[in-house]
Amino acid sequence: MKNLIFIALIAVVAFASYNFMNKPAESEEAVAVQTETTESVIENTVEEVATTAIVDEDNLTTPADMPAEAQTEMYGFIMEYNKCMMQNRAEYHQLDIRTEDAASITFDECAPILDNLKAVLAANSVNKGLQKGMAKTLQQRAARKLMTAIMQAKAAKMAAGASAAPVVPATP
Repeated sequence: MKNLIFIALIAVVAFASYNFMNKPAESEEAVAVQTETTESVIENTVEEVATTAIVDEDNLTTPADMPAEAQTEMYGFIMEYNKCMMQNRAEYHQLDIRTEDAASITFDECAPILDNLKAVLAANSVNKGLQKGMAKTLQQRAARKLMTAIMQAKAAKMAAGASAAPVVPATP
């Protein structure tokens, strides 16, 4: 019982000394510097937001505001672009081609579909920032999936080649 009391007393003393030693020091100078920095950051942010808003303040149209036919066309182009990017091409299975080259070929083949999507968004007067952001996001996601597919295809090809029994020529 004495040991338990002694351990509890040590724990309380350790906790109190920890709180005492790590108590934050209050200083008016540090607060003043922090306030000035915060105010300047807020002013810069307000100026940036105002500048951005002036550039495209008239157009607040989003893809959700487009007519149903235009939305259907937009989604069709998105699905077609994803399908084009994920097609299994012969380049993926060649060991002598670089991964970047195979991806470049795929991007070049699928670029017109992305341009069609941008045209649909522009024709329906969607905000320019949203147009660029939507195309960029779609392209980045497709690129990640494409690189994964290419690397997996190359790894499978190499594994299949490594597991095959070597052919030994017959000696006469």
